Amino acid sequence: MSFAPLLLIIIGSIFEIIDGTLNLLGEVLFKDGVVPNYINLPSLSIQVLLFLLAIIFSTINLLRNKSTRFVHFCTAIMAMSLFLGRLSWLISNIKWVYFS
Repeated sequence: MSFAPLLLIIIGSIFEIIDGTLNLLGEVLFKDGVVPNYINLPSLSIQVLLFLLAIIFSTINLLRNKSTRFVHFCTAIMAMSLFLGRLSWLISNIKWVYFS
């Protein structure tokens, strides 16, 4: 269970790389030049969920393993920053899609 947060962070970061590549190549790949919302919103939702799970598992590891507390604390801080960044993007995308 101690490697689960790092694995979740890596998988979430791979989704971020895919999103960035799609945004970079959006003019070539998509008709309007923008990544469609049916691709963008699920990907952001998956990233937010993965980073939230990484926070939860890091906190569990932080409370369980006394010897590697600093490592799990750093993992929790990293997952929290990624979670908050992706959550703000998700909220702004939902706001623009559904409320504008």
